[in-house]
Amino acid sequence: MIQLSTKYSLRLSLLISLIVVTACKHEFPEVPEETIGKLEDVDLSKTVFLGSSLFSGINNGALTKDNASFSIPEILLDHLDESAEDNTFSPNVDTENGFNIFENNQLSGTIGQYQIYFPSFDTTAFDRKATNGSSFEYSNASSVISNYSFPRAQVLDFTESSRSVNSFIPGFFSGSNGSLLSRIASEQPGFFILNLGYEDLLGYAINGGQGTSGVVDINNHQYSDILSPAVFEQKLQTVADALLATNPDSKGALLTIPDFLKFPFFIKVNYDVTPYIIDNTDLVVNVRNQSLIFNQRINQYYANNPGIPFEDRRPTLDFSDDIQFQWGILVEDDRLDNLTLNGTTIPKVRHIQREELVFFSNESFLDSSRGIFPTNALSGSQYLRLDKIQELRSQIAAYNQAIQNVVASSNGRLIMIDIAAYFEELFQGLNRLLNQPAQGAIIDGVSFLPITGEFGIFSADGLNLNARGNALMVNQIIKLLNASFNGNLKGIDPNTFRGTSIKLPD
Repeated sequence: MIQLSTKYSLRLSLLISLIVVTACKHEFPEVPEETIGKLEDVDLSKTVFLGSSLFSGINNGALTKDNASFSIPEILLDHLDESAEDNTFSPNVDTENGFNIFENNQLSGTIGQYQIYFPSFDTTAFDRKATNGSSFEYSNASSVISNYSFPRAQVLDFTESSRSVNSFIPGFFSGSNGSLLSRIASEQPGFFILNLGYEDLLGYAINGGQGTSGVVDINNHQYSDILSPAVFEQKLQTVADALLATNPDSKGALLTIPDFLKFPFFIKVNYDVTPYIIDNTDLVVNVRNQSLIFNQRINQYYANNPGIPFEDRRPTLDFSDDIQFQWGILVEDDRLDNLTLNGTTIPKVRHIQREELVFFSNESFLDSSRGIFPTNALSGSQYLRLDKIQELRSQIAAYNQAIQNVVASSNGRLIMIDIAAYFEELFQGLNRLLNQPAQGAIIDGVSFLPITGEFGIFSADGLNLNARGNALMVNQIIKLLNASFNGNLKGIDPNTFRGTSIKLPD
């Protein structure tokens, strides 16, 4: 047996180790890049959106450079685009506070987005104000886009080449001929998502139902009118047919219309004016004096006309102490009888009813003179009467049936994304009469509530969703796409998107 010295033993060990390492060099497999998944039965590489304010990026009442990038189409298209490029898929502006579509009457107006804020540190109730903004102008007009969604766009704005009701669309496609639909169809999209019908009803609602319902003559239709369900279905079918005809393999999805009368714009303001005036003693005294004079005039009229049955007489006003916190806001109602006393017309004014809806935009006036004096009641365009509410809910159901009909007639090329049902899930538990809030949703321990404010999914205008709300809707779209087109697309994390900020007191 040969014995090696310690020195040689060490050298031999090092040599053997070197041979082993060199001979056994291991190639580790590359870790596959994580993807978002795909849909087997449809091509999303050339997807377009057609829609209105809800898809356009309106946030806090305005379109700004910042919030436009967090619209529903932008979030989804950015999610599908796996390139590292920072793409813009939508009409955009280059302003910080934007152009408020609710406050400005002309595109040259300079009222900007809404901001909600706490007026003091000792309150949990926020107020809202409009900021200084800029006149409306697109920064990428006439550029190539995938999101054909514009503020206040209705179905006729896409199908009719001669329509000039919407003032936002021409600002992007100035001087173009033909209908907007024909322009989009010429791009030959492989997939499309339609959000049509929502704004067609919303225009009537936010104008207090003062427009015309059931319009069949498309040449006499304005933003505040409602097309008859039959005409709406016909025009929606026109849109779907035109986009499906461009490619035998193209497919599409149609979103249903939620019950937007549950949105904060319509339900945040209670019928009771007490909280807005009770701390102002002089104002309360003035309110009572004005209502007393009003009641005396009505009573004198009926004293002069005793033959009118009591059940047919107009109601008086009541701001007495024993019904405090039930002082209904005063509203005009043109259905009330005409009364003239000594040659002077008595205003057609009454208290609002509990179930009627006062618009969020009126809240800032209720602590002064609007809605509390007979001579300055809310006009018919500033609230929704019970009969108008019932009519709108009937029209929402009819329009959703029209959407379902168009989908059913497509031989499987169209699907329906029922965001109306999802909103109903979010609104579970809501009871205005009992002052019970909606339950919303909880994702990874974080609340998503259908409100404007902390944990809310609505922006400060009370109608349009904020970024986290849009993210929720994107996940609903992805869920239905996967189920309908054999897919495994991954969803997004809504908790990575911001909500509506509330400014603290200075």
